[in-house]
Amino acid sequence: MQYRTLPCLVGFALSLAAAAQAAAVEPVAADSPAAKIKLAVQRELDAGLFPGTVLLIGCPGKVLYHEAFGFARVVPEKMKMQKDHLFELASVTKVVATSTAYGICVDDGRLRFGMPICEALPELSGEGIEPLTVNHLATHTSGFHNAKYHTRAQGEAMLELMLGVSPQWKPGTRYHYACVNMILLGRMVEKASGQRLDEFCQTRIFGPLGMRDTAFGPVPAGPRVMPSGAPEIGQIEDAQARLAGRPVGNAGLFSTAADLARFCEMMLGAGRLGDARILSAESHQQMTRNLLAPPLPARSFGWEMDVHASHRPQRLSDKAYGHSGHTGQSIWIDPVKQVYVIVLTNRNHPKMVGGARKTQQYQARARIGDAALESLGY
Repeated sequence: MQYRTLPCLVGFALSLAAAAQAAAVEPVAADSPAAKIKLAVQRELDAGLFPGTVLLIGCPGKVLYHEAFGFARVVPEKMKMQKDHLFELASVTKVVATSTAYGICVDDGRLRFGMPICEALPELSGEGIEPLTVNHLATHTSGFHNAKYHTRAQGEAMLELMLGVSPQWKPGTRYHYACVNMILLGRMVEKASGQRLDEFCQTRIFGPLGMRDTAFGPVPAGPRVMPSGAPEIGQIEDAQARLAGRPVGNAGLFSTAADLARFCEMMLGAGRLGDARILSAESHQQMTRNLLAPPLPARSFGWEMDVHASHRPQRLSDKAYGHSGHTGQSIWIDPVKQVYVIVLTNRNHPKMVGGARKTQQYQARARIGDAALESLGY
């Protein structure tokens, strides 16, 4: 399906092209912002934290910085990273697709924030779920354990098993990140809209925003597709999302930095980018405010707001919201400073990484973001 490119998006795309052309022909002074950013990124690459990265910083109507560093692949042969490489976003799917789609359904009058989950999805059959609301799911305070259902079943049978999930502790008393929360929110969108999650997101989010390289996987393997730790290039890395047999709400979205910039521009525009209104201002406000009280970490409707998040640039305000992805991605949006930060890496290539090294990779993305923000005057 083809979508008409909005005039503002044409200008936005042209600004990307102009910036790229200028970077290719203009010498870079040693003390320039670009040189300082390059030095900061190179430190992380030299430390071996990941082979390459794409960094994009923007503010309303303007890309401030967009560059690729290092290598997209190092085995079986080295391939340089390019700015238009396609990354599997892993859990960044939760906010770019699922929570945004839920907010659109609220605007359509089909769902509500704070509604009981049993009302949004009557098929749920777990014990002790009556007090649960969709806000518990979106803030990961449902009491659901982060169990991996693909070890028990696959396809629709796996998704049906999830409908019987029961809280393991009192809802609202503990933060525990669980993919099943967002998978259930995605199913609520499907039930309310009558469309598959990928179809709904394409029609209501990606198409109107001109996000032409954004889609749920699997995607055809090709030179632009990044390795993510999945068994094969173009596959979804998360096993549950890969084995579900159809798009689900926790992971599996593929995109580029430039496409994510369009999404971030929309979020800085309180749900609007040019003539494209994705979310109402009211829903946008509800989705980007902190819903949890201390000692629980700050979370909005799907988004992280914890100032102590390991991948969060510290130069952002305490109103900034963001999300990370297990494949090595971070996006942060600051409504106070009116800036967004996109750091995309291939941290699971050439092999999957966990433990302390994984934490160091997350922290490296924060350092890259901070170095860029500092160099650009933030």
